[in-house]
Amino acid sequence: MKKIFNSERGFTLVELGIVFGIIALLFGFVTLNLGNVQKVTSINSAIATLVSDMKSQQTKAMVGAGDSGAGNSYGIYFQSDRYILFTGITYSSTNSSNFTIMLGSNIEFVNSTFPDNSLVFLRQSGELNGFTDGMNTIAIQSIQGLNKKTITVNRYGIVTKIN
Repeated sequence: MKKIFNSERGFTLVELGIVFGIIALLFGFVTLNLGNVQKVTSINSAIATLVSDMKSQQTKAMVGAGDSGAGNSYGIYFQSDRYILFTGITYSSTNSSNFTIMLGSNIEFVNSTFPDNSLVFLRQSGELNGFTDGMNTIAIQSIQGLNKKTITVNRYGIVTKIN
């Protein structure tokens, strides 16, 4: 019995094309998913920073930070691409003590229900000035409109829900 060996081993052009096509398709899915994870992470990071700044402003109002005994209210003013930490009962764009925090380049605030887009913590009590039920949320989302998260605050200045 004679064995016949095919000395030309390898893959055909069609087989190679199919394999490279599958690899390219998988690479595309991985790239898209990593981009989405980055967007979610940047929104979560912005929310963590905002919540931390809210607690800081509330603490300053409660202990009277930087006061000469009189006590001040402290607040946060929201714009679409930033928020501004301020001192006093109302936001004034000309106050030199204002501190601006920029959001990431791909995220923005939308649907603020806070009166005058401001969140003001009253001195000593730390409660929200002019709190009204139903007017206590702000949403943050990617510029493309994906991954929207809403922050809800109660009358005592506590974040009660992030969804």
